[in-house]
Amino acid sequence: MLNAVYLYHCTQAGLDYAIVNTEKLERYASIPESEIKLANDLLFTTTDETLAEFTDFYRDKKKEKTEDDIPKTVPERLAYYVVEGTKEGLIPDLEAALEMYDTPLDVINGPLMEGMSEVGRLFNENQLIVAEVLQSAEVMKASVSFLEQFMEKKEDDSGKGKIVLATVKGDVHDIGKNLVEIILSNNGYRVIDIGIKVTPATLIDVIRKEKPDIIGLSGLLVKSAQQMVLTAQDFKEAGIDTPVMVGGAALTRRFTETKIASQYNGPVIYAKDAMQGLELANRLQGGEREALLNELVEKQEKRIESEAIRANRDTAVAVLPRPVKTVREDAPVFVPSDLRRRVLRDYSVSHLYPYVNMRTLIGHHLGLRGNFDKMLANGEERAVQLHEMVTSFLESDHLSASGLYQFFPAQADGDDVIIYDPADAKTEIERFTFPRQSKEPFLCLADFLKTVDSGEMDYVAFMQVTAGHGVREYANRLKAEGKFLESHAFQATALELAEGFAERIHQEIRDQWGFPDTTDFTMRDRFAAKYQGQRFSFGYPACPNLDDQAKLFGLLKPEDIGVQLTEEFMMEPEASVSAIVFSHPDARYFNVD
Repeated sequence: MLNAVYLYHCTQAGLDYAIVNTEKLERYASIPESEIKLANDLLFTTTDETLAEFTDFYRDKKKEKTEDDIPKTVPERLAYYVVEGTKEGLIPDLEAALEMYDTPLDVINGPLMEGMSEVGRLFNENQLIVAEVLQSAEVMKASVSFLEQFMEKKEDDSGKGKIVLATVKGDVHDIGKNLVEIILSNNGYRVIDIGIKVTPATLIDVIRKEKPDIIGLSGLLVKSAQQMVLTAQDFKEAGIDTPVMVGGAALTRRFTETKIASQYNGPVIYAKDAMQGLELANRLQGGEREALLNELVEKQEKRIESEAIRANRDTAVAVLPRPVKTVREDAPVFVPSDLRRRVLRDYSVSHLYPYVNMRTLIGHHLGLRGNFDKMLANGEERAVQLHEMVTSFLESDHLSASGLYQFFPAQADGDDVIIYDPADAKTEIERFTFPRQSKEPFLCLADFLKTVDSGEMDYVAFMQVTAGHGVREYANRLKAEGKFLESHAFQATALELAEGFAERIHQEIRDQWGFPDTTDFTMRDRFAAKYQGQRFSFGYPACPNLDDQAKLFGLLKPEDIGVQLTEEFMMEPEASVSAIVFSHPDARYFNVD
C-alpha cells in the first residue's frame, strides 16, 4: 500500500518511468482515504509517532472487503460493480435505480457509464489488466441486458455513435478486433462487426448502407498494414471520408501517418490498443472532435516534413560494405531418420499442456503483470483464477490439435534455398529466396545450409500445426452469452496451444534429426529456444515474404489437416503455425533491415 501511494505522488511530480514489482502493488484507486492519510503522514512527516501509527495499523492486518469499502448510495454502488467487475448485488441495485431515474437509459448513461469511464482511466494508468477490463464489460453487459426489458426499442439507435468494424482482406485474425468490439459496444457504441477477410468492396457497401460515424480496420501482419493502404485508396475513390481508426500488431503510428493517411481524404487515426480506441472514439464523438482532427493534421504535416529530411539525409549516406557470409561452413550435416511426411491428427491436448507457455498466455494475452509462476505458487487469487480458467479450456473437448511435418533434402545457392525431391535428392522441386542483412553479421537463412558448390547434401524440415478448428464459433457463443473474459481467454488459449504444439513438433523433429534435447533440458529452456537449430515462420523478420506460405503448402499439403491459405497467404483457422526448420548449430533469430 505504501509503495502505491509513494508511486502515485512520484507520477504526480513528473516521474515518467520506473521499474516496479507489481505482484503485490495495491491499486491506489482502491485504497481507503484513511489509509492514504496514514501513508502520506509517514512519507511527508516521518517521525517516530507516524511510523508507530503506520506499523500498528498494518501489523497482522489482512486485506479483505468490508461493508465500509462498499459505497452507500445506489449510483455509487452501480459504478463500483462495474469497476470491481462483480455482479454481487447488481440486480437489486438496478431495480432500485429504476425507481430513482427517469428512464433506464439514464441509469446506463449515468452511473454505469461513469464506472466504465473509471475502468478506462485505471487501465490507462496500468492499474487494471485486460482480464479485469473484460470482467467490467461483463457487468456492463449484464446491466444493459437487465435494463433493456424496461426500454422502448428504438429503430437504428446508435447510442454514442455507430462503428463499422472489420479485419481487412486476406487476414483471418480477429482476437484483437473482438476485444475492440467488446470494449466499444459496452461503452455506449453500436458496433457492426462484419468479420474477417473483408474486401474493400464489401466494406464500401456496408458503409454506404449503415452510414457509420467511424470505420475500424484491424489486421495482424505487415501484409495487413499494406492492405489498409489499398483499402484507404478504394475508400477515396468511392468518395468516402468517414474517420478511419486502424490497429494491429504490425501497424505503427508512423506507417499510419505516412502511408495510410496520405491515401485517404478523411482522418486516419492509429490506436495502439482497444482502450485507446475507446478514448479516441469518445473524442471523435464528443466535444473534442475538432481538437483531435487538428492534432492529426498537425502530426501528419510534421511527419511528412521529418520524412523528407530523413530522405535527403539518406541520399548522402556512404555506400554500405559488401555483404560477406559470416556463418561457419564446417558444421556437420545432420541426416534425419527418414523423409516421409508425418501426420499427427487429433493429437492429445492433455499431452501438450506442459508445452503451453502460461507466462505468455496469462501475462501477455490476459495482461497479468508480475512473476506468474511465483504468484501462482503463492496462491494469489487473480493468478489462480486465470490459471484455472485456461486450464479448464485445455481439459475441455472444445480444443483439438493436428499437425504434420516432413524433412526435405536441401542446399544453399547464394541467398536461395533449393528444396529437392525426397525420392531422389536430385530433382529441384522448390526454391526460396531469402533477404540478407545489409550490415554485419550479414545473415541470411540460406547461410544455415551446405552450398551447392560444397557437394554435400543438407536437410530442412517444414512443419504445420493447428489448434483453431471450432475456436471462433465457440468464442462467439461465449461472447453472445456475455462471457467476454472467457471468450477472449479461450481464443488466447487456442493461440498458445498452437504455439505449444509447434514447440512439441519441433522437439520431435530434433529427435528424428539425431540431436535430441538433453535429459535435463527444461520447458523454460525450450520456451527460450535454447535447443540446437531454429524454426522460422514466413512473414516474420528473417523471412518476411508471406507469399512463401504458398510454397510451404505446396510441399506439405496442410489442407489434409484442415488448414487453408487465404488469398493474402494467411492461414485459416487463426490458431495455426507453420515454419521452416534448420539444424545448423548457429541458427538463430535475426532481423533483416
